[in-house]
Parts: sequence; structure tokens; C-alpha cells
Amino acid sequence: MGPRKIVSVRLTMDKIREEAEIFRKEHIFTSDLPVDIEHVVEATMGISIIPVESLQKHCDMEGFISQDYKAIYVDEFLYTDDRYYKRVRFTIAHEIGHFILHRSTIDNQKFKDVNDWIRFRLDLNDETLGWFETQASEFAGRLLVPVDPLVEEFRTKRNSILKKYMSWDSKPLSDDDLFSMVAPMICGRFDVSPDVIERRLRKENIVAILGR
Repeated sequence: MGPRKIVSVRLTMDKIREEAEIFRKEHIFTSDLPVDIEHVVEATMGISIIPVESLQKHCDMEGFISQDYKAIYVDEFLYTDDRYYKRVRFTIAHEIGHFILHRSTIDNQKFKDVNDWIRFRLDLNDETLGWFETQASEFAGRLLVPVDPLVEEFRTKRNSILKKYMSWDSKPLSDDDLFSMVAPMICGRFDVSPDVIERRLRKENIVAILGR
């Protein structure tokens, strides 16, 4: 059987964020941070998280959700090594993004077994895969990093940084420099990497929200 042809799902960023907030209301019953994504997936959705040996090495994937949506498979090495804890959290949220955003597309496909399902994921053309992955990552980012706490954290740290910075350098600080300085200071509250925080600051257009 040759590669299946499917149409790219082209959702707007606003639509993806809306879906993430709907999911939050339906499945996350506390405003506490960080989001306990494993509990949400296993306890409120009934989806098992199953480590798989050498998944990344053999399939070039850190994780994937089963076609029946009963399991999220993650690379065992990443899952059991605390150094990659935040990365695995994002992978799990990313796979939930596929479940929420792309379920109608997946449901239209027929697979013989899990290997056939993996081949489908690997055979997606670059354009379609790019759309799918970008959208799932946007969903995961918004889910793990809610905008209101992000604005709150950024405002506090930004003001402190600007006050100190301006006391010894009159050159304006660029947004990118500010983001890279703030991200490591606030990523712990959300239990994500500084890179995820930097992307959220850009995607949420934080500077426009707060003003300079």
C-alpha cells in the first residue's frame, strides 16, 4: 500500500488557542500550575501513557497517540530520564493536540495494526506533517502555559530587568533579548523549558499586550 493522501488541516492560531482553552475547561479542574498533564491524560481522559524502548531511534518520534486514542506511546529513555522530564510533558500535551485538532482526519483512515499507523505518521508529506506538528505544538504550548499567568510573570520580571538594565546601559533592550532573559526566570512555574516560554511570549504577542 502506498502513502495515504490526506488534506492538510489549516487551522488559525486563534482557533487552536480556543480549542486549548475549551479543553482546559473540560479536563483541567484547577488553576494550579504547573498543569499536571499526566494526571489529566490518565485520570480525566482515560488514556494510558506507555513507554516504548527505542521509539525515537527506530521511528524518529518521541511520542504518538494510538489510533483508538487509548494510549500515548513515548520514548522510554526520555520518559525515564529526569533530564527530559519537561520535554516529555510537552510531548504528551502535543499528542493531545493531535487528538483534539486532527481526530476527524485520523478517523477517516484505516489501519491494520500499530505498525501501519506508525508508517502513516512517517509517510506524511512534509507540508502536511508541518501543519500537523505546528498546530499540535501551538495547542500544547497554550495548554501548558496559560496566557494570564504568563503575562503576570513576564510583567513582574520584565520590570525588574529593565530597572536594573537601564541603570547601567542606556541602549534599549530588544524584545528578543528581554524574552531570553525572562524565560529561564519563569519557566519553572509552568514546568516547561525556557525555549517553550520564549515561543509563548512571541506567539501571545506579550509586548503588545503590556506595551513597552
